[in-house]
Amino acid sequence: MWVLFKVVLPVLLLLCSNAASAAEECDLPDKVKQEEVLKVFESRWVLVEGFSDYPAGEDLLRNASSSVMEADKTRNNSKTILFIERNIVNRKCLTFHVNMSAPDPKKSNHTLELLHPGTMNSDGQVSPYDDKGKADIYQTCPDCATMIYSGVFDGVDGRMLLIYRREGKHLDTKELEEARSGQAKLAECLKFNVPSPFKYDGKTEFCEEKKD
Repeated sequence: MWVLFKVVLPVLLLLCSNAASAAEECDLPDKVKQEEVLKVFESRWVLVEGFSDYPAGEDLLRNASSSVMEADKTRNNSKTILFIERNIVNRKCLTFHVNMSAPDPKKSNHTLELLHPGTMNSDGQVSPYDDKGKADIYQTCPDCATMIYSGVFDGVDGRMLLIYRREGKHLDTKELEEARSGQAKLAECLKFNVPSPFKYDGKTEFCEEKKD
């Protein structure tokens, strides 16, 4: 996934130790509790804005036109979730299937961590995918989700700040536009590069699963 595109580790120790203070300083709400994650992902989530803190991540976001994330409800349990992320990048489908698990809170303060390598399907070409990903998830409103995703991209540590709306609520272009300023301030506070290289236009279609 960009969760997504292979994106952290030397800085990860610093991020772990400073995560609580950074969230507090930047007015983020408490993280979604591990036992609440499944309920949050009963819906599909549409990426409406994305930021990165490394150049390759910005390029990836800049070349994307839509991204939607969902959980496979048939294969989830209380600890592990199969995430499916469907992106359109350079007018082609790029789909990720990854299992993420709630870590032992005594060992990690992240909401979810990649359990084992998943798969990446780039316009029909399937390959293994492993970005050592770790996700922190916040909800600023019932139809909003904010994810800070940390990983390793081709040996480069990086982060993504991913702003989502619940599917159906992503079509309100006026609301999306009004939220831009606050999202940019959040990104800047969290040390992401601004301005955002990805803003959903409210109308671009998604890469959907092909049915036989």
